Formats: sequence, structure tokens, C-alpha cells
Amino acid sequence: MPWFQAQMAELQRLAEEYALSQQQTASNIVNVSEKMRLKRAEFIDAVQVLVDKIGKIKGISACAAYHDGLILAQSAHPAAIDAFGATLQESARAAQQGAALLGLGELEQIVIVGAKNKVAMLSIGPLMLCISSPKQINLALALNRPH
Repeated sequence: MPWFQAQMAELQRLAEEYALSQQQTASNIVNVSEKMRLKRAEFIDAVQVLVDKIGKIKGISACAAYHDGLILAQSAHPAAIDAFGATLQESARAAQQGAALLGLGELEQIVIVGAKNKVAMLSIGPLMLCISSPKQINLALALNRPH
């Protein structure tokens, strides 16, 4: 399995474990809360590690992870981090409505290509991973090179 696909599969697994920890019955609220906190921290830490690695890939301008338009992790300091979040939130909202009308199922990715740059938004559990690069960069190739 290529590097990026393996990373996404691992994050999806961690997101599912975190979601399951939130659904635990509260027979022992202290243990359930601690397990949920640990699963959340494990997921968020893995997201930050991936965002950092992606941000260092040649040809990638920036990478950030958002939940409901709020930033959870970012590589270095993307120039327009607030615009990144606003674009994500508005694009995701419009795409979700369109996906529902067209019967596409749950959104997996959105790509916006401009004359100079592009932004790819990928769904990972409860958050969106945003990757910005110059238009001519083939993100699939860049993300699947050995790191």
C-alpha cells in the first residue's frame, strides 16, 4: 500500500476507535472518560504527525487539519490559514448538500483548482485534511513517494 494511503487508513482506524470510545456505557465514568481522552489524544497526535510530514513534502505549500472549520493541526504557518478554514467550511457545506441531492454518499474529498494553486480536502473521521500546492503538482504522486 502506498505511503499516503497507509497513513490515511491508520488515521481512519484511530478515528473509529475514538468514536467507539465516545459510545461506551458509563458504568465507570472515570475509566470511560480516561479512555475517551486517551483515544482522542492518540488521534490528534497522529493527525499532527501526518500534517507535519505532508508539509515537508516537496511541492506541498501547506497542510492543515480542521474540525467544523476550526484548526486542529497545521504544518509550519500557512500564509492564509483563516482563508483555508473558511474555504473548507463553505466548500464542505455546499458539497454535502450537493452530495445528498445527487446520492453520492458521504464526502471523501473535494479539490478546488485555481489558475495558480489548488487545495485538496480529504475527510478523515470527524475532520478534514487540507493540502495546498501549486496547480501543476500531481498530489497523488507527491503524497505516495517514500518518506
